Amino acid sequence: MRTFSLLAALPAALTIAACADSDTSTAPSALTLIEEAAPAGDRLATVELEKTGPALYLQNADGSGRVRVHFEHVEGHVRGNYTPRQLPVTDESIIAISRAKWSPDGRSLAVVVMPAYEAAQVVLISADGRSLRTVSPNSQYMWSDVAWSPDSRQIAYVMATGPYALLPDLFVTELGADWVRRITTSGAVSGPDVRFDQSGGRIFFGEKAGWAPDGFNTQVRLATVDLATGAVSRGDTVVGEPQGFARDGAWALFRRVAGEKGDQEQLARRSMSDGTETVLAGSVVIGAVLLEGDREAVVVTADPTNPDVRSFSVIGVDQPDDVHETLPTPPSAMWAALLRSTP
Repeated sequence: MRTFSLLAALPAALTIAACADSDTSTAPSALTLIEEAAPAGDRLATVELEKTGPALYLQNADGSGRVRVHFEHVEGHVRGNYTPRQLPVTDESIIAISRAKWSPDGRSLAVVVMPAYEAAQVVLISADGRSLRTVSPNSQYMWSDVAWSPDSRQIAYVMATGPYALLPDLFVTELGADWVRRITTSGAVSGPDVRFDQSGGRIFFGEKAGWAPDGFNTQVRLATVDLATGAVSRGDTVVGEPQGFARDGAWALFRRVAGEKGDQEQLARRSMSDGTETVLAGSVVIGAVLLEGDREAVVVTADPTNPDVRSFSVIGVDQPDDVHETLPTPPSAMWAALLRSTP
């Protein structure tokens, strides 16, 4: 069996091209990031589906101090974007909030919102929920979670580059100046997870490689790209959807359909050196997100009797069935993002 190290770089070159909505004539000269102090203690962000539409809440990890984030006065200066008048981002206009993820420094939260069909954007929110701004192109569909660089100065995401949400590629926004770069040009980058490495100079991702022989799962070709040169290294093809890459490239989490009838969903940890796998969770796994530090992950599962009700558990990623805690989320919760005060 062929093995693959995500940290290895091949000499193949890939031109870094800019998307039409972005200014890449000059790199940002300085970054003006969110300066508010990180909140004390573990924090929880939940995306919930209410009668009036999707809603975002910030709270302590025990469920106390719960506050709704209102999408008001959402700023943004990504060049080429639709204006707030053309594409308003408000509580009333947002039709979906797909996922949320805390920055490693705990000062901000990135969420993917859709104020119109196939027009998603990343909104950066301060830890207190009061400062909001768009930090990505806002005219295309997005295929992935938001990935944070270890220093919290960059985000990466997978965005469609063609009509009808087709041709997904990897993009990076350098925060502060909110300068957007298109990183790949294959048009085949797969979600839902991409991840910066420990240095912040490389990104791990997957590329679509068709259906698996079982007819239930997709196949993903593992890859990594050097942000400075655009060189892409490609490796093994894996069955399942990537849910989290370790920052050192040693392993990754994958969600896949299992069972003879395809009636189970599992979360497995796969070694990138020898391909060995450990099933960490079974039942009806919808997705998972690695927490900073790569020792825990938040796993989303559906109630087998009511798929509309989701539960959120924190598990260890070293051995099966290592449940650390169950998050205090209401039945309306569609997603939960946990911030550990000490990763």
